[in-house]
Amino acid sequence: MIRSLFELLTFLIFLSTISRVTGLGSVLLIDFEQVTSGSTWENAQRYCKEHFNDLATIYDHAQAKTLYLKKYMAWIGLHRETSTNVWVWTDGKNHGIEWGWRESKDNQSCGAIGYHYYNYRKIYINNCEENLFFACQRNTTGYPFIKEMMTWSQAEEYCNNGNNGLASFATWDMTFFSEQNFPIWIGLHRNGGSWRWSLGLEEDKHWNLNNPSNDATCVTISSVTKELATKNCKTQLPFLCTKDNMVLVKENKSWEEVFEHCRGLRSSSNSNLQFNLLSVKPGDEHTYVMNKVMEADTEEVWVGLRFLGDEWLWVNGADMLYTDMLQCPVSNKHCGALSKNDAGTVEARDCSERKNFLCYSYNP
Repeated sequence: MIRSLFELLTFLIFLSTISRVTGLGSVLLIDFEQVTSGSTWENAQRYCKEHFNDLATIYDHAQAKTLYLKKYMAWIGLHRETSTNVWVWTDGKNHGIEWGWRESKDNQSCGAIGYHYYNYRKIYINNCEENLFFACQRNTTGYPFIKEMMTWSQAEEYCNNGNNGLASFATWDMTFFSEQNFPIWIGLHRNGGSWRWSLGLEEDKHWNLNNPSNDATCVTISSVTKELATKNCKTQLPFLCTKDNMVLVKENKSWEEVFEHCRGLRSSSNSNLQFNLLSVKPGDEHTYVMNKVMEADTEEVWVGLRFLGDEWLWVNGADMLYTDMLQCPVSNKHCGALSKNDAGTVEARDCSERKNFLCYSYNP
């Protein structure tokens, strides 16, 4: 444990010396989780907030191109008959198919084909009340893939109107289920007179969406072409959540205390995970982090910036890219904080002030 300010400064100087060799860049890790079952935009937003961070923020085309969004689930004709508890196909045939099967509960009695990475296909047992895409019985060109999301019984009724029910097939026929271009909910939506992201109050600056009709005020991204489009928010669609490695600690501590607090954090699920005070880069990353700052109980939040000797340094050795920090800060204002009254930079503050703070997790 660091027992004095002198020891703390000595340690930070040592740490910054190491960082000049390692040359760390951004430490913020933003990941995405695609949910294949259908939901309205509002319910998708609620789910993402409960289980991850929020509906996805995608800042520009370059970021969109890096995303793999092609996986989907689609209902097929396999289901378990309630009266006999036997698995059957809607065409009445025994196709002898094997699937990656698990013990199913009472409400998991319907089959769906999952299309994943690298054209990998597998049959799953799902809750029949989920809203999924679906495939109707094979015609001369293959299995008609319907890009509407319904429950299993609704999909079966739809397919019975001219297509002889949901798709029934043998294992070798699974190759007919291929890549599809379909819409996925993201966090962009019409809020008042502008387009804003669910994650925060920041107005969109990159996509330049046209004015939609009154009932199409939520935005999707297409799975293959990565094009954005507006749709009615009540439409059932798969959705994309975002998650990151930031930890907002809503305790009021001095900068020295938060330095020790972050480094002392441990994960109950990953013993290798370590923590440190967060470093930030200007631009889109700064904007993303500010959304988390707005959740704090204090007006300002400590981050890992410290004035040592004659320069500002991040304690984890990340590159210092803010060019407007005072090179001779006022006495005692030697620690960095982000303010809810965001000026697009890090503020110099008295290290003894007590604030909430931002940590981040990493695998060493």
